[in-house]
Amino acid sequence: MSTRRQAAVALVGLPILTNAAEKSKTAAVPPFSEAAARIISYTIYAEARGEPFKGKMAVAAVIQTRARLSGRPLTEVCLQEKQFSCWNELDAVPENFCTGAGIKPADLQARSDCYGIAWVLMSSPRKWEHLTHFYNPDKVVPSWAASLRGIKTIGKHVFGYMD
Repeated sequence: MSTRRQAAVALVGLPILTNAAEKSKTAAVPPFSEAAARIISYTIYAEARGEPFKGKMAVAAVIQTRARLSGRPLTEVCLQEKQFSCWNELDAVPENFCTGAGIKPADLQARSDCYGIAWVLMSSPRKWEHLTHFYNPDKVVPSWAASLRGIKTIGKHVFGYMD
């Protein structure tokens, strides 16, 4: 495996996107498939597992808005370098997500919520809320934060959009 992102993908049991597949991610991960649901649900889970359901839905809205604006598949948006921190570092993948060992009831509920949201996101033709960015101000305030419009706080995250 040539990148830490590929290692993280393999660690959670997802298909590895090889260099050949990098150019055609839609061929490597069918847009309406179990593999796509797992990539999307892990992204939502890793970014918002401790947030209320509405926060998880807002992360999904960010994924959908970015996909709609870029014309790329949801999975490609999730796996794009430096877009979602959960895919930047192998250490960000929690051990219990991979093995299921010692998983807490709250994490089990969060995983279930995220998996359901992923399938709804993949199958719903409606446009979700127009959100393009989010961050946790307790962890970092990115340079682009001052440019966000339509700001709303859900749980510990600040959501908004930039056009």
